[in-house]
Amino acid sequence: MLAPRPDRQSVVLTQMRMLGGAMLNNIDPDAIIAPLISAEWDIVDLGILLEELGFSGTLYAMTKPLPRAELVLREVGAVCPRLTVRLLELA
Repeated sequence: MLAPRPDRQSVVLTQMRMLGGAMLNNIDPDAIIAPLISAEWDIVDLGILLEELGFSGTLYAMTKPLPRAELVLREVGAVCPRLTVRLLELA
């Protein structure tokens, strides 16, 4: 998944409404993990925002196992072509 980087491993928890260009530049994340769907937004909304803010890394969507996961990956990838989108399917 992620390459080990002992010099800078950390986890930062935040809310979508708090994301901004300065925050992303300061943290410089290798990956972002978020739920596939929340009460206020979904992974496509987040992906669009991240691209607008200049993020071009990996976006992981947490979800229950899906019967046609490739459809979700294709949809998000089509809308957010600069991101590498992966699913974290949790049982």
